[in-house]
Formats: sequence, C-alpha cells, structure tokens
Amino acid sequence: MKIITTIMSSLSGLLLLSVLICGLWIRTQKTTLAIPDDAINFHVILGVATVVITLLTIGTLFFKFVRG
Repeated sequence: MKIITTIMSSLSGLLLLSVLICGLWIRTQKTTLAIPDDAINFHVILGVATVVITLLTIGTLFFKFVRG
C-alpha cells in the first residue's frame, strides 16, 4: 500500500505541475498566435486526468488513514 501511495502521490504532483506549465503556456501563446483546437483538447484532457488522479490519491490516503 505504501508503494501505491507513493506512486500515486508522485503522479499527482507531476500532473499538477504539467497542468500549471501547460496553462501558463496557453495563456502566453493565446495572444501571439492561434492555438490549435487539438492542443486545447489535449490540455483539457490532461486537466481532467489530473483531477481524477488527485482524487484517487486523496481517497487512497484517506482509506490508509482510516484503516490504521
């Protein structure tokens, strides 16, 4: 269980960092050139995956805490 928690926590942190970097990239590029819809869709999917993985990580940690 400790290995799963560590992997999911690392993945959550990595995905959150990726979403932050991608969001800032889109924000700076939106004014200078047109962003393709494919790029925006990719970043939306990345954001949704981040939320799902983070919620799973929180649930896993909560389960681990309650279980003892």
